[in-house]
Amino acid sequence: MSNVAPFRRRAAGHPDLLAGRAGGMVVIALASQAGGTGRTMLAAHIAVQAGLTGDGPVGVLDADPKGALFQWWNRRQGKVDAPAFGAHCEAAGLAVTLEGMRVAGARLCVIDTAMGDAAALDPVAALADMVVIPSDAGDMDEAAALGRALSKQTTVAFVFNCRAHSGAEEGNALAAMSAGGGWPAGTVEHARAYAIAMTAGRSVTESDAGSYAAQDIVELWTNLRGILVAG
Repeated sequence: MSNVAPFRRRAAGHPDLLAGRAGGMVVIALASQAGGTGRTMLAAHIAVQAGLTGDGPVGVLDADPKGALFQWWNRRQGKVDAPAFGAHCEAAGLAVTLEGMRVAGARLCVIDTAMGDAAALDPVAALADMVVIPSDAGDMDEAAALGRALSKQTTVAFVFNCRAHSGAEEGNALAAMSAGGGWPAGTVEHARAYAIAMTAGRSVTESDAGSYAAQDIVELWTNLRGILVAG
């Protein structure tokens, strides 16, 4: 049996995400050492869900040279309510770009990064209020090691990308990753709906709101938001 459950916090009254933060904008970065873990998909879906729950204006900042998150943001323009701000920059320009979003009025910025080790991602962690590390069953050890390193700089939360929901597997995976430091934030089951939605410049919470995939995203943002509010 698992010795940990995904974080759950249903704070009454939807407390302000910015309460007690001097900077005026919350920054969440997606990071992993491996490719194919779902960084870009999660960044897009977190940004949309945050906006839907009243935590905007939201910005997305793409620090991956491939630019997939920024391309997705551009596909949204004129079709659906997009995150208010979008940018694509090199890692060296993150601080300046984040400050520009903050001054423009963003309350939350979600950063997508290129895969990298702790040394490469440490400058991003230094700018973030939270680093979210997605992993599947094949790279949990790498994810845990990255989390231990980055937790010296900021709050770390783990997301388990699973092939099918099974409580014991999810809980044990999250326990293993978060044992050295970090929060077990939840699970996201593999589904083609994510790729289909993003190809169209959408999210599953917009295109298929009643699906299990959408429910995973709603629950994930609830958990991540709870961790941020809890401090």
